[in-house]
Formats: sequence, C-alpha cells, structure tokens
Amino acid sequence: MQEPLVTFLHISDTHIHSNPNHTRDFAQYPPNWGAQALVETINNLPFTVDFVLHTGDVVYDPVPEMYATARDILSQIKYPVHYVAGNHDAAGALQNTLIQKGDVGLQVNYTFEVNGVQFAVVDSNGAATPPAGHFTESQLAWISEVCSADDPRPLVIATHHNVLQSGIPWLDDYMSVKNWDEFHRAILPAKKRIRGVFFGHVHQHIDMVRDGILYASTVSSWVQFWSYPKLNKTTADRGMEPGYSLVMITADQTFIRRCRFPIPQPPVDDDVTHAAR
Repeated sequence: MQEPLVTFLHISDTHIHSNPNHTRDFAQYPPNWGAQALVETINNLPFTVDFVLHTGDVVYDPVPEMYATARDILSQIKYPVHYVAGNHDAAGALQNTLIQKGDVGLQVNYTFEVNGVQFAVVDSNGAATPPAGHFTESQLAWISEVCSADDPRPLVIATHHNVLQSGIPWLDDYMSVKNWDEFHRAILPAKKRIRGVFFGHVHQHIDMVRDGILYASTVSSWVQFWSYPKLNKTTADRGMEPGYSLVMITADQTFIRRCRFPIPQPPVDDDVTHAAR
C-alpha cells in the first residue's frame, strides 16, 4: 500500500449529557463515561493521527448546557476534531460551541483539506420524521457541486444518517435517509476519487458498497445496536464494546481498522440515575 496521505479516527454518537450519570435502561453505563473513556483511549494510542472525525449525535439533547459539557470532554482530545450534525444535534449550537467554521445556519455543510485530501461534511437532517434523515434540495445541490468539480484530489464525504438501503427494515424504514438515491446520484460523478462516505447514527460497524463507492459507519462510545435480516425495531447489542475506527487514506485506497475499548466501569460509590425517557 502507498504511504497514507491522511490518517484519522472515525468516532460517533457520543450522546453526551449535562448530567454525568444520565443513562437509559438499554445501556450498560452513562454516555459521559463512554465519551471520557474514548478521549483517554485516543490520547493514549501508540501512534498519531491527523485529526478526529465525529459523525454526529454529539449530545443527548440539543440544549446549550449539554454542548458545554461536550466541549469540556471532547476538547481534551489532543487532535483537531471535525464535527457532523446528527439528529440529536442543533446545527447552530453545534456550530457556535464546537465547529466554529462557516456560517451558523439550519445546516452544517463545509469542506476542508488535509494533506491534499478533500473532505466534505454534508448535513442529513432535512425534513423527515426523526430518527430518519433527508437531504434538502440545497444540500443536494451543494454536494453535487463538490462532486462535479474538475478536482484531482481524493475525496472523503461525511454525513450522519445511513444512506444506502440494506434490506433490513429497522435500518431502511426507521433510520435511513429517505431520499438516499438522490444523494447517491449526486456524488456519482466523483466516484473515481471518493475514498469513502463515512456516517454514524446506527451505533455499529457497517460497510456497504454501491457503484464502487464505499459507505462505512462506526460504533458509538455509548451503546451499540443490532442489525440482521427482518429486524424491525431498535435492539441493543449489549455484548458489543464501545469503539472507533482507524482510517488511512492513500491516493487510490482506503484502509479501515475497527477498534474497541473495554466497557467503562463505574466510579467508586457513584449512583447511576436511569432516565425514564
């Protein structure tokens, strides 16, 4: 394999809460414990990366105090972090607190370059009933312009929702982008230079390929979900550890290593409040 142009970590779905002990009955520990363990894991890796890509659901609810907590935790990462807006996020609050790049608006779309590789972040939170996603006409026009440009650089695209259909009802009918085919057609002109479309939302490692374009998700730092044929509801995978993905991009290839870390253990004498919601 050629020498990597870019090496980054793909993380997602931290769901950080202003209450450090908030959790849900399907989870094994509070999301803040997982986020802090993720930060410590990243900072102690025996190698360096160029940056961290967070593909959304940074917080549990899109309110200012949760973003303040997220900033306190995630700012400890010793690498630059680039954020995607998830369905649990508010674009303006995410922009003001963590991204601080471009205009504060209803969507979070932006590009950046690292070592000759172009990255395009496109918001998938259009008009759809959550947790499903939708790309607005302006978002589709924006990513189409990026992908139609006469540009030789390798391209990586990041969004939050799962895009392609999988044949699994829970993923396709409940979680996915509703106008997935329009998005896929919009990025097809750049298929030869696309090194991957990275997403979150599904709380599991999934790889899908269509027309030679790789779509890849990563696990959450909090709770993981199952997907298997005919599954039609959200089902926690309680045996799956939290984790992240190591991604290396070369001029003509993508390498992904799925990584996990131990389930965080409770602090001594700490009571966990299980939220009913």
